[in-house]
Amino acid sequence: MRIFDNPVEKGKSFSDLRKYVNDFEVVEVKDDKGRIRKQAVYKGVWTVIRSPEPAVKLKLWGTLVLAIGLAAVYMRMMLLTHLTSGQVIVMLPFLVGLFPALYMLMGAFSLPFRGKPMRRDQYMHSFIRVSRSSAAIVVCVAVGLIAMLVFRIVSGNWDFFAEDRLFTVLAFLTAGLAAGAMTLLRSVDLMERPNEAYNPQML
Repeated sequence: MRIFDNPVEKGKSFSDLRKYVNDFEVVEVKDDKGRIRKQAVYKGVWTVIRSPEPAVKLKLWGTLVLAIGLAAVYMRMMLLTHLTSGQVIVMLPFLVGLFPALYMLMGAFSLPFRGKPMRRDQYMHSFIRVSRSSAAIVVCVAVGLIAMLVFRIVSGNWDFFAEDRLFTVLAFLTAGLAAGAMTLLRSVDLMERPNEAYNPQML
């Protein structure tokens, strides 16, 4: 299976879509050999992209590049040994931020690079996942930086070594990449389209 393929379209299980079960209807159909099998028919709305195709592709690929860059920067930042790296209270927001960073990357790989209409689950797992994860990363990094500042004020230690400076720079860069991806993706013009292909009387 290629990286941008959809496992549901390949006939694989869609058990991970259970919370979107109301968007599907299971019907019995005959396959090429005349055997009866169950098939999930999508009956929900489609989300389509209205922006011009060249601009959309640039924005989607740009979002993916930013997500990959963010993941790399975040991991590098977390491997640094700096003044507050041993302070759990200070580092906790940054550790929490690893989860939305992972989800953001997953969502970016799920974007509709081929321009196809999206089911509701596909839209939630791509556009919404990237937007929400990006916002969560910005919040986590901001809280972490504030916690670092409070720690320095309370401890009275204002020494900035090379890794302290690098950590701070990477933290701001991470927040900037997240904000950039969120802004880029939200600039894509989307609209919902009724599922005209779904007709309960034909099932």
